[in-house]
Amino acid sequence: MASPRDAVSAYPQRCRICSGALELHLPGAGGMLTAEALSPSRHEPGLHADLLACRECGAIQQAGMPAGSRLHDLYREMRDEAYLAEQAGRRATAARLLDLIARHAGAGRLLDVGCGHGLLLDEARRRGHRVVGLELSRAGARHAREVLGLEVHEVPLEAFEDPGGFDVVVLADVLEHLEDPVLGIDRAARLLAPGGVLCIITPDASSVTARLAGARWWGYLPAHTCLIPRRTLRELLAARGLVVSTDVPLVRTFSARRWLDGLGERLGPLGGVFEALAARLPPGASLSLSLYDERVVLAHRVEAREPAEPLLRDRGGPARVHVVLPAHDAAGSLPGVVGEMARDAADHALLVDDASADATADVALAHGLPVLRQPSSRGHGSAQKTGYLRALLAGADVVVTVRPDDGHDPALLAALVEPILAGRAELVVGSRLPEHDGDANGVPRWRRLGRHGLTGLENRVFGLSLRAYDTGYRAFSADLLRSLPFLRNSDASMFDQEIFAQAVDRGARVVEIPLPARELPEPASGGLPAGVRHGLGALVVLGRFSLDRRGRRWPLLGRPATRLTFTGARGDDAAEDRGLDVGAP
Repeated sequence: MASPRDAVSAYPQRCRICSGALELHLPGAGGMLTAEALSPSRHEPGLHADLLACRECGAIQQAGMPAGSRLHDLYREMRDEAYLAEQAGRRATAARLLDLIARHAGAGRLLDVGCGHGLLLDEARRRGHRVVGLELSRAGARHAREVLGLEVHEVPLEAFEDPGGFDVVVLADVLEHLEDPVLGIDRAARLLAPGGVLCIITPDASSVTARLAGARWWGYLPAHTCLIPRRTLRELLAARGLVVSTDVPLVRTFSARRWLDGLGERLGPLGGVFEALAARLPPGASLSLSLYDERVVLAHRVEAREPAEPLLRDRGGPARVHVVLPAHDAAGSLPGVVGEMARDAADHALLVDDASADATADVALAHGLPVLRQPSSRGHGSAQKTGYLRALLAGADVVVTVRPDDGHDPALLAALVEPILAGRAELVVGSRLPEHDGDANGVPRWRRLGRHGLTGLENRVFGLSLRAYDTGYRAFSADLLRSLPFLRNSDASMFDQEIFAQAVDRGARVVEIPLPARELPEPASGGLPAGVRHGLGALVVLGRFSLDRRGRRWPLLGRPATRLTFTGARGDDAAEDRGLDVGAP
């Protein structure tokens, strides 16, 4: 007798990513899923079952999908006779993916999950990788083993074990097919060796292309169990301790005929024009392009480097304060910041180096700061996300941001933390004193007026009365951070505005304390163009926040896709692996 998990799943009531409420996104044709419909070459529109969207994380999932061994059996029976007809283009696409990976990882052990006929594995082997594949389709696995001579196992990712670890794990067009994509990401992350790279390619239903195409978008297929939006995917990866280095559109190569035939499928009565044009093209003509609706995301297993003599040590008190220093090219100002930091006000510090071109990491280590260097420069927001997550992993009760550009006095750290420790606030903002915000302190008139105008608008939208929102000197309670989907936020400077909107949405108690600011010279701030971009970005955040209040749900204000609950012993270096409860809230 089949177990409930092996039977066709009931109409889902909760999101399989974050447990949020689901609502109908697109009605479907229904019907029983067959092995033929799972073929990668099948992209006819409208054959899927009902598609449901999560109000919290934005994931889109298909109702009535088979589960457990029944789903696996369908994939074992699946054949795709047309797949190898596009072999040249598929190999060219694989080569571009391997070029991206090669920027961060040399030839080593590579695992391709859902390797199909083994084309990417074969290309990787030619480059010196030691390759292993996983593929449920008997026909695909047989071709990979017998024709290409590859090591391929016919087991699902959830059941695969390898104690040696892999330098590269690839999930290309796989995540959207998994019954439990969160478990799939967990398993893939655990298979990475230290310094390893996880490469995920998956359709993005939140893309402009998908929204414009609507019901005829190619990503709405019977084979796709769950489509994870780009920001939510990055949130899930970061929550596993991985650091994203690359997030770019996928460029695919197919024959020109294949591209035109696919377009014809989606244009209904007008499709015949493109199909007729495709028939006239020479068979060898190919085309490489991106529709900007499928992403290539690289995420790395990165460990922090520890200094010989740490600047801060655990004080043994009832609450642990962690300082996060998001840094980029801060080697010159960092010694001054460290010299003034109040060492009796915090227990731990971490400098997140956003791939600086100077000696920021070496200077930080020499001054007693642990350093986590990101594989590529992603922006100020990316460094903050990495730092906040690591602080939560390490069991922080309060997390403080200190900018290492010497823009604020780090000796005032205790004053910033006190309202949280006293139970009067969940978020504390250090704002400039009025006498420190004039032309005499290096602030141009245009910037001062723009800042005051924007602050007034932010106060009106958020219902607060703060002097400024753009300060980088902030303190958060760990409980507040865990309730926010901050890992979903922008990698750039808009992170600061987005996390503030999230905190206000949660009803966080906000306290502002005055801090004298040491304003940086104007070139370091980016000048007028950067100021205009910042202002426009802040207006977008305010607009989305206001629309959410009127019922137009903004996923950035939804519940986190993962539960970041520290359960390990404080001070345990292995807490990241054993002590973090990561799962649906």
